[in-house]
Amino acid sequence: MQNKQYYFISGLPRSGSTLLSGILKQNPEFYADITSPVSGIIQSTINGITGSENNHNVNEERRKSVIHGIFDGYYSSIENPVIFDTSRGWTSQTPTLKALFPYTKILCCVRDIGWILDSFERISAKNPFHTNTLIEQEHNVNVFSRCDAMMNKEGGIVMSVWALLHEGYAMNPDMIKLIEYEDLCKYPEKTIRSIYKFIDKPYYEHDFNNVEYSNENFDLSCNIKDLHTVRRKVEWIERKSILPQDVWEKYSNMEFWRQTNKKPTLDYN
Repeated sequence: MQNKQYYFISGLPRSGSTLLSGILKQNPEFYADITSPVSGIIQSTINGITGSENNHNVNEERRKSVIHGIFDGYYSSIENPVIFDTSRGWTSQTPTLKALFPYTKILCCVRDIGWILDSFERISAKNPFHTNTLIEQEHNVNVFSRCDAMMNKEGGIVMSVWALLHEGYAMNPDMIKLIEYEDLCKYPEKTIRSIYKFIDKPYYEHDFNNVEYSNENFDLSCNIKDLHTVRRKVEWIERKSILPQDVWEKYSNMEFWRQTNKKPTLDYN
């Protein structure tokens, strides 16, 4: 049985990770899907070992073997030799991933914070007869309270992930590729080619006019329809933001990957 190779998809919400998975899984060698529970299972296992009375009897090799076994067990039914596991939490676990899989890389989708908040607002507006369970009800009052809740430093759905991405990119920038949502939509072939180069895999000719992905069960758990449904054709659609200008300005200039002069590049030559 051929050993599987594990790579990872992470980054900011509403920034193209579902679209990226839909494109990558066209390659018969690749498996990519919606967010998996593996990251959480691994952290819980590490915490469990550390908090047990046998903590000092479990050496590093055994710990590593246990964690590796979680990957192999979870993906035992998948025949594809290359696995892309998706989780927003992977950028906080770069040392663990590097120790387990020295070759591995993390593909991180990014986008202007304003457009991420705008996207959440649009999704919410498309589901007017359903309560948005991604935000606590007490904050689901108006656009200002909703955006502030998502950007709360104490666990906001956007801010918490932004912090994890910032942490991982600062600690292990060489294993992280930042993928701008706009680049993925405007220049899909160039962007995907640059990803293949980054993970050192031969390029597969993808069909960017026939990308399909949806996960109704996952979306139902969030009580939001079409949260992870992508359009068939990969394309960039210009639009005006529905956010008040005050909200947009409040959360501008948070794109640290540009401030550090390390904007993602599409160069694959």
